[in-house]
Amino acid sequence: MFTRAFCGACLVLFFTALVSAQTNPEGHWEGALSVDNREIGLSLDLAKNAKSEWIGSMGVPSEKVTGLVVMNIAVEDKSVKFVAVEIQMAKVELTMAPDGKMKGTLLGPQGPVPIEFKRTGEAKVELIPASPAVSRELEGDWEGSLQAPGRVFRIILHLKNQPDNTVAATIDTPDTDGFGLPLNNVVQNGKNVEFGIKIAHARFQGILNQESTEIAGQFGHEGDSAPLTLRKK
Repeated sequence: MFTRAFCGACLVLFFTALVSAQTNPEGHWEGALSVDNREIGLSLDLAKNAKSEWIGSMGVPSEKVTGLVVMNIAVEDKSVKFVAVEIQMAKVELTMAPDGKMKGTLLGPQGPVPIEFKRTGEAKVELIPASPAVSRELEGDWEGSLQAPGRVFRIILHLKNQPDNTVAATIDTPDTDGFGLPLNNVVQNGKNVEFGIKIAHARFQGILNQESTEIAGQFGHEGDSAPLTLRKK
């Protein structure tokens, strides 16, 4: 009697764990999508941080690229949604299937593309490292316009110091529907200010004026540079 009851309890625990595994997207996933009759492999890592918030990153294994930025992760029941920032801000919508895979679409500028992921291991999320806190004069919101060939792009910079002596640093590019894009390597040395935009392979170097109202400098991107002045809002 005891043995039968024990085995029954084990089966209940086993099937409970199985169902949980099927509906929990945490882990390392491998998948692919087709673009112009060419298959492109993608990886996806999803996990929860110490605050129980979902975090993630993507990669392109064939190019040995990892740590691509993933934002706005929303997990509800069997639904997983996020924005693949470095894949043209594509919106990805997935559903956990009974076979343990995640299936759905990647919606980019060219329209929706079917995509499917299979879990292959533990999550190895790669996030952009936090930068040290900045001065009180530099903290806040800054806005400027970047002149590109035939077009002007608005840029809005947000710098907010955190309790752990780091800075939450993001940038908005409203004209390209980019909001909350993370910055990397934010460095302040006196009046000298630098920050990188990993997802655009770009970097800004400028000087904060004496009144702490403007940062004038150069915005560099893949060997080219253009003047950029950011004014405090």
